[in-house]
Amino acid sequence: MSGCHFDYDDSRLDYLAEQLEQDITYNEVPWDNPVKKDDEEYYGVQLETKTIEYLKGVAGQLRELRRVLHEYDYAVSGDTCEKTFQERVGIK
Repeated sequence: MSGCHFDYDDSRLDYLAEQLEQDITYNEVPWDNPVKKDDEEYYGVQLETKTIEYLKGVAGQLRELRRVLHEYDYAVSGDTCEKTFQERVGIK
């Protein structure tokens, strides 16, 4: 069955985490001097350090939520089972 309970929308959480991580990586890049890499230009958003630190945590939470939802998807789609879901997400 390969999941599909969420119609693969849970993968958008990875996209959001990647975007946050990119913003964090290029935060200090000035608008008038973007980083050019792989035919893309990356501009910084010049956020304060405390905001960047907070967003690092948010990116991690998004990835963890995606992992949990992915495991749930497998369980309710019949690829695994509830017990496997519980084991993989740490439910005791």
